[in-house]
Amino acid sequence: MCRVPSPTPARHPRPWWRHPGWALGPTAVVSAVVAVLLHRNGHTQGDDFALYLRQARSVFDGDIGDVLADNRFTVVNSASGFSPFSYPWGWPLLLSPFVKLWGYDYEKLKLLEVACFVAWVVLVHGVVRRRVGRPVALAITAVVATSPALLAHTDQLLSEYPHAVSVGVFLWWMDRLRARGGLVDASRRDLVVLGGLVALTFQFRRETIVFVGVIAAVQVVEVWSRSWRRTRRGRRADVVDELTAHVSRRWQELAAPHLATVATVIAFQLALPSMLFPDNGNSRAYVDDRIADYSGWLSKHLGLGWHPVVGGAVLVAMVVGMALAVRRRAGLDGHLVLVTLATMFAASTHFRMVDRYYFQVLPWVVYFATVAVLELFALLVPLGRRAGSWSRRVPTAIALVPLLYVLVVHAAVLPGDVRDAHRFDDAGRQQVGPTHPDFVPIYAAVAKYTRPTDVVAYFRARTMTLLTDRLSIQTSRIERIIAAADVFAQRRNSDYVQPEFSEAEGIALGLEVIWEDDTWVLWRVPDETREAQQARLFAEARGDAGPVLGGG
Repeated sequence: MCRVPSPTPARHPRPWWRHPGWALGPTAVVSAVVAVLLHRNGHTQGDDFALYLRQARSVFDGDIGDVLADNRFTVVNSASGFSPFSYPWGWPLLLSPFVKLWGYDYEKLKLLEVACFVAWVVLVHGVVRRRVGRPVALAITAVVATSPALLAHTDQLLSEYPHAVSVGVFLWWMDRLRARGGLVDASRRDLVVLGGLVALTFQFRRETIVFVGVIAAVQVVEVWSRSWRRTRRGRRADVVDELTAHVSRRWQELAAPHLATVATVIAFQLALPSMLFPDNGNSRAYVDDRIADYSGWLSKHLGLGWHPVVGGAVLVAMVVGMALAVRRRAGLDGHLVLVTLATMFAASTHFRMVDRYYFQVLPWVVYFATVAVLELFALLVPLGRRAGSWSRRVPTAIALVPLLYVLVVHAAVLPGDVRDAHRFDDAGRQQVGPTHPDFVPIYAAVAKYTRPTDVVAYFRARTMTLLTDRLSIQTSRIERIIAAADVFAQRRNSDYVQPEFSEAEGIALGLEVIWEDDTWVLWRVPDETREAQQARLFAEARGDAGPVLGGG
């Protein structure tokens, strides 16, 4: 008698109200709407955006070489290396078609920042959901998506969110490969894609070169683990023999992501040259101080205000969560731990605290802190088999409590932030920057009263070049201005990245006023004044003259 197989139970489609998109979609939409409502007229004064826009414009104008040469002149002739000669081309390439279409319309261009932020939020949800399930993943995603500090940052044309998107894609692909059996069994094609994604992140921010080390560390762990499992007794000699045999068989696959990274970076460099590793004064010596600073900033990024103790507690929970995650599911969380720690380390080598460099690690910090709550509750309060589904639901409910508290705080804070932005815009005000009424006249005056070949000294050199097409330098030393510039755009009563002196003192130095208003004085450096200053500099270099103007 033949046995009739039992019918396979029919798979019923998931009810529409249980689809994750119904929760994630509104979260993303609310995030985008609130981000736009927080935008204020104009753009801030910090001029990183100016170089990004010049590089973006050059893609269609066909003057990439001129833009890079102009900025190199600015950096070399300014008082300090405040800028690389060029930024990585990832963000300028994304901006370029929109700059071509809209020009320097900051309000429209900021929408691209919003789109990148929302795309990153969706990727965060995807990375976290496969680790802790939909409810916790949605709560973590919502914490990130409604963070007042992160939402407000979409008001600036900077590279943090485009870079975060590229990192999210890298993590998604890394998850995909490890879920299929790990990098040790991945096809050469998939590993080449992985290396290409590292190169892509590198085209947004140079810190992500650390991902090469992340891939290498994962490969070492996977090869060693595979070799250990394949030996019956686990003797060291047997493991080494197995490891050597595996490397000899699969060396091309092991090298594939690294060679792909190098090849892709070289291709980018040949097409669009930029500084590979600018000297920003970074050092490992700063890491301890930066991490100490980050505890307060982390609390602020979470929307809880400046509370270093709170941020420190979250960091401790993150470390505990990382340890538990690696111990219990290293194949799932090991590479995410490495990415988080490597990114934090790279950001912390900067000579000063720049909190926006840490935005991209916020989701993973919150995730691992949540893992600590989930895992510790499961260890300390075992519910047993009879508890059934409650053995999973109770830890999840406990872990959701702090996340929901943060969301309640965001819901209380954001309406006030939106009202403040609306009042600002409705009053016709502009952010202190290139469109502010106090600053517009100086750009118009430079365009009107200077020659196209003049070099302008100005405390935001890259913005001056962006808006006037004049070469520009920035320095606090009057002797450098006299020696290297034709014109000095001086802001009255300010010593911020400029020398401060009165009009009478300027005339005594040999400068000539060519235009002025209540805020600005536009000085010209006569040829004879410049020649005399250059002679003094030359004499000082020879050691037979006194100090130059303005001291050292």
